[in-house]
Amino acid sequence: MRKMKRIIPILLILLMLPIFGVSADEGTALMQTGDKGEEVVRVQTRLFDLGYYTYKPTGSFQTVTKSAVIAYQLAAGLMSDGSVGQETLSTLFSRSATRTPFRAQVPLKFTAQGAITQKGNRTPWETVKASLVTGETYTVRNAATGEDAILTFVSGEHHADMTLPINVMAQRNTLAMLNKWLGDVNSFYKCAVLVSLDGQWVAASMQWDGGGRVCVYFTESTSHVLSLPDVEHEANIQRAGY
Repeated sequence: MRKMKRIIPILLILLMLPIFGVSADEGTALMQTGDKGEEVVRVQTRLFDLGYYTYKPTGSFQTVTKSAVIAYQLAAGLMSDGSVGQETLSTLFSRSATRTPFRAQVPLKFTAQGAITQKGNRTPWETVKASLVTGETYTVRNAATGEDAILTFVSGEHHADMTLPINVMAQRNTLAMLNKWLGDVNSFYKCAVLVSLDGQWVAASMQWDGGGRVCVYFTESTSHVLSLPDVEHEANIQRAGY
């Protein structure tokens, strides 16, 4: 009898769980913002196939990927926290995965950079990397418009990871330039730039995440994921280099 009295409260708790909306994804995120690797590529590719992710797979789980995951979760009736848990992963790769409705038009704010007006040296990434100093600021010039911005070098193994400068005035100017060149969201648009290094202009290509992270590619730079080259960045470097 005592044993039955102990079992009844446990059964009542188990029966109440669905009422409070406990999800199989909750607390069991397998993939989330900041993650990188082949599994992220698989998820991005699947989201692309279903119409939620509209850019090529990068292997880096950032703002665009999170937004795509949330859109899928909402369409599939799942908890929309933007992380990929077991439930999201299972339904995503199932035959019954919910596809996004067909869109007749896709608005593009930025389509192409103007004609290049200034060029720089096409210097290999390994040479550039040896010259960059962590915490130092560098002038980055739009190769088409001639406008300048200031960026701070943070780190870089495959390419240069930069961020906004600490100086308030320089930060405001840089934000204005980045918004003008690339937009205010993580659109993955890229533009040809020149970076001032040791008194010379070096051809490069830049993109940013709409926040504080800026990726700058030089000749022979690669992505974080699987060290893959980026043909769009390389094309920009060719346009801005000699």
